[in-house]
Amino acid sequence: MAPLPSRPTPAQQRQELSNSDGLNDNEVDLVLDQLAEAEPTSFIGAGLGKQTWSRYIVNNYLSQYKWYNPNRDNADISLAKGWAYFEHFTLPRRFLTKSGGHHVRAPPGETEETKLYSAFLTPQSSLSDWGIGMGMYFSTLSSFVVIFLLAGILSIPNIVYYSSDQYDPNPNRRINFSLMRVLQFSTICTSREWVKCDGCEQETWNNIFTDEYFGNAKDPITGEFVTLINRTTCLPAQYTQGMWNFGVLFLLIVCITAYNIYLSKLEIRWDEDNTSAPDYSLIVMNPPKNAKDPDEWKGFFDTFSDKHVTLVTVALGNDELLNTLLAKRRDMKTLLGLLPKGVNISDEEALDGIVLNEHNRRLAEEKQRSCFAKLAGITITPLLRALGFSLTEDVIWKRVKDTNTKIKELEQKEYDVSAVFVTFETEQGQRTALEAMNFSQVEVLTNTAITADPSALFRGNTVLNCSEAADPDAIRWNDLKCTTFEICIRQLLTFGVTCALVGLSGYVLFLTRIKVSTTIFSIILSATNSLVPMIVRILVSYEKHRREGAMQASLYVKVTLFRWMNAVIVTWLITPFLVTLGESSMDLISTINATMLSEMLLAPFLRYFDIMTLLDRHYFAPRAKTEAQMLSCFKGGWYNLAERFTDLTKVLLLCIFYSPFYPFIYFLGAATLFMQYWMDKFLLLRSWQRAPTVGADTPRFSRSCQDGDCVGLTDSTTFTNVSLLNSTVLESVETPTEGYYFCDQKYLGFPPIPSKQDYSLQWMTSGQEDLTRTFGWFCVAVVAIYGVYALFSPIIKLTLSLVTGVYEPKGIDQRKDFSSGVGIECFGYIPSLEVGGFHFPLLACNIDNIDVGLIKWKDPNHIKEDAH
Repeated sequence: MAPLPSRPTPAQQRQELSNSDGLNDNEVDLVLDQLAEAEPTSFIGAGLGKQTWSRYIVNNYLSQYKWYNPNRDNADISLAKGWAYFEHFTLPRRFLTKSGGHHVRAPPGETEETKLYSAFLTPQSSLSDWGIGMGMYFSTLSSFVVIFLLAGILSIPNIVYYSSDQYDPNPNRRINFSLMRVLQFSTICTSREWVKCDGCEQETWNNIFTDEYFGNAKDPITGEFVTLINRTTCLPAQYTQGMWNFGVLFLLIVCITAYNIYLSKLEIRWDEDNTSAPDYSLIVMNPPKNAKDPDEWKGFFDTFSDKHVTLVTVALGNDELLNTLLAKRRDMKTLLGLLPKGVNISDEEALDGIVLNEHNRRLAEEKQRSCFAKLAGITITPLLRALGFSLTEDVIWKRVKDTNTKIKELEQKEYDVSAVFVTFETEQGQRTALEAMNFSQVEVLTNTAITADPSALFRGNTVLNCSEAADPDAIRWNDLKCTTFEICIRQLLTFGVTCALVGLSGYVLFLTRIKVSTTIFSIILSATNSLVPMIVRILVSYEKHRREGAMQASLYVKVTLFRWMNAVIVTWLITPFLVTLGESSMDLISTINATMLSEMLLAPFLRYFDIMTLLDRHYFAPRAKTEAQMLSCFKGGWYNLAERFTDLTKVLLLCIFYSPFYPFIYFLGAATLFMQYWMDKFLLLRSWQRAPTVGADTPRFSRSCQDGDCVGLTDSTTFTNVSLLNSTVLESVETPTEGYYFCDQKYLGFPPIPSKQDYSLQWMTSGQEDLTRTFGWFCVAVVAIYGVYALFSPIIKLTLSLVTGVYEPKGIDQRKDFSSGVGIECFGYIPSLEVGGFHFPLLACNIDNIDVGLIKWKDPNHIKEDAH
């Protein structure tokens, strides 16, 4: 592995390039107006990063037409301002000058000497500025492109063999694959013959895949009815091909293991290069319920700091109050869109009259509407309002007043402390405190200091459960008060529902693939692949998580489980083994090939043409009634890092699982991941909203499978009037004189070794037995090693944590003060909530005496942060 490059920290980079602390309140209010007017460019200039091509085309052409921009003559709503917001506050920008050979990301709203990141020339090392998880994602994609290319190159002997006449002597084989020529590099066999089969049962062939391969006819010699089957005659897999496949598998294991080690080191380096609040902060998960005084916490933790405690955030379990406040903000936002512009919402008495006047005006307009509109008003509209949509201004205003009453009641309640965040001035202060609080779980659960220093007990009698805090914008403030038991129960329930969805989807796919048609199967497969992850996201929203990373990890596990089962395992299980090597478009290898081509070409295309994002920018934004509504249409496309990893792992499993009989799939996999890398990079820099600062890890699977054929003798017999299961009658069929017997090769058991086959119906050659024995025991070794690493290692760590502390500092102390990076790379734990419909988070605390530089974002549309 090459040594990791040294890289200046973001704080050092920005200080080298700009001494500005950011936009002041007056400047930030004028930024969008200035940007909307001061950025003319050419079509070529837009392609070079000065603007997006979409903005250039809209500003110079489309916005001039009333059919595209109904607000063209409305001076209060400027579409150009919306596109300026999109490019300067939603999309990432960089300074023109590099520092240490790397691009430096500019703060949102920076206007001096910045440009959009190049979608193609931006180095991969710069992508870690979007969070360690994002850097790991693109690093994993690029690495597996190389790994799959190496695996494909090593598979070339097998690719050549399976495309040769030695394997399949049928002279028309290549003609049959003229439309999908890559299939000639698979184990698909086009050479077939009819044979007599003793013990072949009709049930095995009675499906839409194999009903044309099973027939009954009268034996011309004995006069008895016999069973005929149509079997493949290609040369069975030999020891040489198996060992080439074994070499590829070994290469994958070595490369993945080496890359995993490299990725761990790279993660530490990225963490050191991007010094942030978690490097200075810890979280107390079991504070005394009445410990609400921040000064008390500061005084306690000051004893562990080499300098001092800089910030303390005491989180309360007031989620009911916060949710009620959020409901009011949503209703007020909706109400303002229904009332005349410029209404003063702070005057409740005046608002009563305004709402009443607007109500009367609307009723008068409804009387003048067309018959069709009136019909919709008495049929569709009541249904929508029953579901909470299309509510009128008087209904919303009444709900707001009821909410105000509830808020006053909730404000009188006393709320317990749910968590405490403590930020030290130095990294060493945090590490010293965590080492002092390195208690065992038994000590925490029993609140008994067995080996702990009494000075490390809060108030002299409380054993604190402390750990390094997550990033400020990754804290789920409403879930902090949830107990570990509640969190686990909710996750088990949603996991059970996910498993039920997997089973239901598999059963429906089984019925449609076996009993109906492959066309319906493909439609249902595509529909479930799109709909079930959406259902899973709804399920995960029911869960409780203290960190955004934990939520995405839960989502990742469930979506990955479904996509693995749906795209790989279910397809294999419900496809009859007899059509594994079939040439029909509905047979297994052809289905997998179509899936890979879809992942390579169709999936990136659909991600690029995100319908809802395009509608937001090009339909809803030009028709917005207010400037705030217009800006909300330019937030950028939604994405989830966990789902991006599931797409990656789905391709990995497809390639590794099906490579033994389709070795060319490694090249398709490399091309698919290559397309995924560049499309996702383009969308990250040109379309998606800001990336969450969470990480994820990619599970790595390896599968192997073997295939074989039954063997028989020669000489021939001619049968006439052969009746097939699909009601077809063949006039004559020539078969070998000697009969064949049926052997089920699909389920060999574990470990997959020769002794698992039924010796009364042996079907393996000596070479196949040697090959199966090699693969089988190697599989046992891999499973054992992985089990120790993936299962026993966490169990051992969990067991140790019960009796002793397990905290270990990671990385090198950068010896920088927290205060030197405030507003640049270090931000405070200011409670805020992401709410749909608001293009900035809502603050959940009083910020009168708080440095606004501790807030990780700035709204360009308001002068003061307390507007949120």
